[in-house]
Amino acid sequence: MLSRRLFSLANLRGTIPSDFHFVPDFFSVSEQRTLLSAALERLDAAGSRRFQKRRKNSRSKLNTAAAIYEAPLSELFLPDDCYEFLQVSPYLLCIWRRHTNAKFAFAEGHYDGVIHNYRETHLTSWPTAEFPGLVPALSRLQSVLPSSNIQTHLLHLASDGEILPHVDNVSASGRWILGVSLGSDRILRLESCANPDEVAEILLPSGSIYIQSDTVRYQYKHSILRNSAFANGAGQRMSIMIRVSPSYDRTIPNHS
Repeated sequence: MLSRRLFSLANLRGTIPSDFHFVPDFFSVSEQRTLLSAALERLDAAGSRRFQKRRKNSRSKLNTAAAIYEAPLSELFLPDDCYEFLQVSPYLLCIWRRHTNAKFAFAEGHYDGVIHNYRETHLTSWPTAEFPGLVPALSRLQSVLPSSNIQTHLLHLASDGEILPHVDNVSASGRWILGVSLGSDRILRLESCANPDEVAEILLPSGSIYIQSDTVRYQYKHSILRNSAFANGAGQRMSIMIRVSPSYDRTIPNHS
């Protein structure tokens, strides 16, 4: 389990709940580049040909692959208009749900419109053969997982993307959720479901990891604030979200 290492600058507001575990500097810059490159490769493989061509043309302007690994991490992202970011409309989704029986595998945001300007994929395997250094980074991450039988989800937020307050669907994942932050710093907001005035805001720098478990998993809403939370705005952000499977976890409480 993660040690509870909390840096004073990470806690921007309020008291961090006891079941929230956070390491602001878990991954080195080199490990971050490897993880982000692999995550982008997986996401970029999908999507329309028009956007794939746009990404190819944008990458052709880069000098060499070596230059990418010497550049700031933010430069691994292409401009926002190279990606097919989805803007969720709760109204349109409501109409759509009336005519379909489709269900989603992860958080309620996929059908309640809590995620804005994003793209995502459910990851079944990592491209370890294509990215030297990926296996050691993933092994380090695996060493802090509270249990096995996991699901991995990649979530790429646009520069103006956001995640509104929500509690992840309890039927889709178990008692803990781990998040890896790569790219632009963002603020994670935790809000007690029982007492909306009980709020904590935590700065998530690139390379940080956190675990929401037990009380903070089920009794706190979490959100990722828009770039307006920063004086100079914010860039794109990649999250690697790891959840324990509900079929494996037998400790899910019965909520009303």
